Amino acid sequence: MRVMVSYPPLKGDGTPTLGQNRQFQWFHNPSFIYPMVPASAATLLKSKGHDVIYNDCIAERMGWPEYEKLLLEQKPDIILYETKTPVVRQHWEITAKVKKLLPGVLIVLCGDHITAMPEETMKNSEADYALTGGDFDFLLLNIVNNITSNEPLEPGIWYRENGEIKNTGKFELKHDLNELPFIDRELTKWRIYGEKFFKYHPYTYTMVGRDCPWAKCTFCSWTTLFPSFRTRTPESLLAEIDMLRKKYGIREIFDDTGTFPRG
Repeated sequence: MRVMVSYPPLKGDGTPTLGQNRQFQWFHNPSFIYPMVPASAATLLKSKGHDVIYNDCIAERMGWPEYEKLLLEQKPDIILYETKTPVVRQHWEITAKVKKLLPGVLIVLCGDHITAMPEETMKNSEADYALTGGDFDFLLLNIVNNITSNEPLEPGIWYRENGEIKNTGKFELKHDLNELPFIDRELTKWRIYGEKFFKYHPYTYTMVGRDCPWAKCTFCSWTTLFPSFRTRTPESLLAEIDMLRKKYGIREIFDDTGTFPRG
């Protein structure tokens, strides 16, 4: 399938901090966090032989006319959008516009707001699927496998069937993160991402864990998306760091794992 992982243009007073952000804000001095799980989704689908397009209109400063042109040129079969509460209605509107532009395209919405209120989005938008929990990569692959080879849908997916909204139950964060390939940095345009706290160039991000079992910070979306503790092995992270150093000359890395408990 032709799969697009995308952040479409959004309207608002400033630059939206959406991808990989634990709390949504509008920035006047923008910084762009590398959206590690959507980037992993793009990488995973590509590793399974699918034709993948990765696009971030926010970080690439792309407006709607350019985005519309990109969609018409690429003609994806399925598109993944991450959303958050302050802009979820915009994503509902964008879903309708894209479906009008590309009849037959399947649209998947994901994110912390979707996880908390999936039925709301299915009732108020034309989205074909809503993903709950934070494993967007594994679940997007599962949807594609369901379409192409009739693989059963995993827990955590809302979908439409014969005009009815259905779901597969509560999401389960049981996927083995060690099974994921290292993020394809070229595919996911790693150079467009960064924040002002980085001191050394070039720099990039990793995310060895998906977690927060503590659930104490009320501002943070990790408690909704990752209410448990999972990590890749230390050896896997060290191998990725070694690859980043040798292949890209990376001098500084920010790991976006939620917590690093001792022991």
